Amino acid sequence: MSNVVAEPVLEDEIEVEEDFLSPRPASNDDELDITPMIDITFLLLIFFLVSSKMTAEQAVDLPKARHGGVVAGKESVIIIMKRGTGDQAEVQKGDGTGFSADIDQQNAEIADYVAQGIDAGKKHVIIRAESSVRHGEIGRVSEAISESLEEGALINIAVMEQG
Repeated sequence: MSNVVAEPVLEDEIEVEEDFLSPRPASNDDELDITPMIDITFLLLIFFLVSSKMTAEQAVDLPKARHGGVVAGKESVIIIMKRGTGDQAEVQKGDGTGFSADIDQQNAEIADYVAQGIDAGKKHVIIRAESSVRHGEIGRVSEAISESLEEGALINIAVMEQG
């Protein structure tokens, strides 16, 4: 057995840990934990999915056009446009006969067809295009038609529903 002698300790010599007595300083964590925010987001999403009612689409009554007018087919030169193959649309006369497949030749034939119709007493031009025809193709045919029309004449465009 060893002889251990305890020496008296003065109060001035006792070191008190300041960390133990004072509140803990805020951590220097630069990253924000977003896990709780993600949990709340998914809970809200689930809540709205469960509480919402799924209904079939209802018919919508659309208002009549204010500035449009009726164009009679008998008084019009009609050009029919179908989707065709590739980027080029299939363009036909009102009676169903087609124009040339070459674009430049086709544009010239369209201009001649419209000029003949206007000379025969037709008052309007209607492009009847399927909904799948590209807008650029309708613009190209409109430019070919405008070569035969007087300044300010309108080209009417109708979209045919596919069924």
